[in-house]
Amino acid sequence: MKRIKLFVLGASCLFFNQNISAQHLFHFEKSDLSDDGKQEKKLSVDYRGRKAVAEIVPALTGNGMRTDGYSTAVNVGLKQVFAHAPSVSGYFALETYPTDTAAFFSVSNKEAGSWISACIDKFGTPMIGIGSAGNVKYFPANFKVNKFRWLHIALNVSKNSAELWVNGKRAGRAAIDQETYLLSDTLRIARDTRRKFNHVFPVTAINGIVDEITLQEQSYSSKSIALFQVKGMAKAPDLGVPSSRFAGDFNRPKYHLLPAANWTNETHSLFLHNGVYHIFNQKNGTNLTLDQINWGHYTSKDLVSWTEQVPAITPDRDYDMKGIWSGHAVKDEKGTPVLIYTGGGKDAFTFDLAYPADSSLLTWEKYSGNPVVSSSPEEFERKDPHDPYVWREGNDWYMIIGFGEKDGEKLKGSLLLYKSKDLKKWTYLHPLFTGDPDKDDSGVFWEMPVFWKLNGKYILLVNKVPYKGKPAVALYWTGDFRNEKFIPDSPVPKRLEVINRLLSPSVNFDADGRTTAIAIIPDETSARATQLAGWTHLYSIPRVWSLKNDTIYQRPHPALETLRGEVTQPAGKTVSPGEPFIISSQKHQVEISVDLTPGDAKRFGFLVGKNPNGSEFSKIFFDLESNQLIVDQTKSTQRKFYPLQVRKGDYKVVRGKPMNLRLFIDGSVVEGFIDNKEAFTTRLFPAEAASSDVAIYAEEGSIKTGNIKVWDLKSSQNKTNFIVPVSGK
Repeated sequence: MKRIKLFVLGASCLFFNQNISAQHLFHFEKSDLSDDGKQEKKLSVDYRGRKAVAEIVPALTGNGMRTDGYSTAVNVGLKQVFAHAPSVSGYFALETYPTDTAAFFSVSNKEAGSWISACIDKFGTPMIGIGSAGNVKYFPANFKVNKFRWLHIALNVSKNSAELWVNGKRAGRAAIDQETYLLSDTLRIARDTRRKFNHVFPVTAINGIVDEITLQEQSYSSKSIALFQVKGMAKAPDLGVPSSRFAGDFNRPKYHLLPAANWTNETHSLFLHNGVYHIFNQKNGTNLTLDQINWGHYTSKDLVSWTEQVPAITPDRDYDMKGIWSGHAVKDEKGTPVLIYTGGGKDAFTFDLAYPADSSLLTWEKYSGNPVVSSSPEEFERKDPHDPYVWREGNDWYMIIGFGEKDGEKLKGSLLLYKSKDLKKWTYLHPLFTGDPDKDDSGVFWEMPVFWKLNGKYILLVNKVPYKGKPAVALYWTGDFRNEKFIPDSPVPKRLEVINRLLSPSVNFDADGRTTAIAIIPDETSARATQLAGWTHLYSIPRVWSLKNDTIYQRPHPALETLRGEVTQPAGKTVSPGEPFIISSQKHQVEISVDLTPGDAKRFGFLVGKNPNGSEFSKIFFDLESNQLIVDQTKSTQRKFYPLQVRKGDYKVVRGKPMNLRLFIDGSVVEGFIDNKEAFTTRLFPAEAASSDVAIYAEEGSIKTGNIKVWDLKSSQNKTNFIVPVSGK
């Protein structure tokens, strides 16, 4: 019989050699060739996105291949190798469960339209999958496998049946017919033969490490399967994302908080506990879509350098099986942190609790009495409230939940108010506050509410959802909490940012008592652009809030000063039309502070992300005639699949009055601050690494620049801790 060794050559293809042996072995190594053969056949690596190189990482038996859940798989041609479906086995370590039922490996016959797979569903149940003529049947085991652990998966195939073995134990059996047995076309590793997509993203692949795939014509004996249970399987695999994955991506930020890879959404539940900051997020670690959402978890001692931990809570119960959606965290009467989250239940949204399993707060257990709120108030037609926020007032706990009321044909954003003595038993009271979009432009539904007390005033912040072409916006009112109602100081809310690109802040005190916020900054790119990048969305730098004259003033958190490296101080000068003043060149991570005085220019601001020939640049500028701050990205990139748009916000500049402008540029993200009061955010995705110059410019008149400082900013060296001790849960 023939033996096959599989090698990764550091390119977008794999090679194997054929030698006579008792079985076929696919072992992932960096060697160019085996010692006793030469290249004879070429295997395709199924790259459905950005990758050009297979990711080889330390594994159980040497090296293995790291997959991401959507873009990588290996196809192996089996024609003229087997006369029928072979038995297959391999070692796997999963970072996540898949977005949909996916395969560890699958053997198929394209002409017959038949296949057999060793599968896993999105809740961790292993199963046999059999497809024939477009029909699919699954035969599940009665248990779930663990993530962050080594697994040995074997699929025994005989003339009449297929058997699934997991870690040396038989997990299931399925009868097969003769046609299915005569499969001899293709072996797919880390992806199923069954094809299914969410937008452009395949959802039948696994996310983890693959190591040592074997094939043989006969079924494995129980004794031989037992021999696969090696001592090394007790060692926890390192499922950190290889640094090589994004090594050449100059648009990927280096000092902002963002996940190791794949999809992320809102932050929530920022808090400080025993000297460590914790923050959580909406995370799909196995794909690039808003699906199969977990609560990701990050820790930091300084709000700057973060470690991504294993997800805190994942969907696995009837009351949250459709996703662990957004929520909040508080400390109970004993000082114990409690997570309060939205569960995507079978039939409705629920509201649930989780408590830490130990003092590290790295492992969380769901409350046995979940859900603590299991349905919407009966008086409302809508049944989709979500995103709780909890606070303590005297001896009572209050919870508001994002909602939208329907008043005839009119839709209004609203917040449902609940009350509790112990966080576990809640009573619905009434809406805390309801908007009137005809008068206040507050939208038709509110998400991710914040109710934060500062200087004796409550700040009520909501995010109105996109509606009829209008984007999501973070809005806030100031006011009082009286008679269990919110009484605003003004009926019309303010915007959190002048240019809307930042949403859903997570707010709490830092170690020095400063009100600190971290929020999501979405990409707003196409699905295809996301697929090519391999990551999407990120989080803002920490910002300090203060409240003056019922207005939130925002400034960068002083902890960011630890990232400062070399500083340059260009001499200030008068900037005239047609003479842009370059203050930073060929740097992707900088902090810029500019003092300037508006003169007679009608427009002035920054050219950002500019390359030497001027084919790529964005404009961030003040228009003194329209009294607006404008971000013009119509020439921001030559890449396909990225929006070229203009965003505007109201802002009045006073001629002759000095201003301070600060920019934090980190790859594709720009965060700006005006006089440490107003803020704005945007994203840039240039095609060229050289598109990184920053210049001050003026049109139809001049401006005068004064003190200018440009700091090189170091990477925050964010890390992942995806190694779970075997003794842990």
